[in-house]
Parts: sequence; structure tokens; C-alpha cells
Amino acid sequence: MGVDNDYGHPNPGLLDRLTRAGARVLRTDTDGDVAAVRGDAGLAVVARGTGPGRRR
Repeated sequence: MGVDNDYGHPNPGLLDRLTRAGARVLRTDTDGDVAAVRGDAGLAVVARGTGPGRRR
């Protein structure tokens, strides 16, 4: 779910705190599919842009 859902997610205050702390915030409603993958250097997060305005 994205903005304006009944669950109150994403929480703007939490997203702001995470961003200020240096976290890379990805959201499926704006960034598309998101996955944590294991690579040679450890864990990484990848997104496949299928957010608003993009078709799957």
C-alpha cells in the first residue's frame, strides 16, 4: 500500500528520521519491486522501478 492507505503507512515522521540517519528508504509504491539480495560484498537492496507512471 502507499500514501493515503487506511494503515497510516508510510509514516512521514519515521521516514524522515530514517533518511536523516543516512538510511536509503525504498518504497514499493514509489520505487517498484524491492528485494534484499546477497552478493559478494554482503547484502544489498535493489529496486525495479515500477512505481507511479511506469508499467510492469
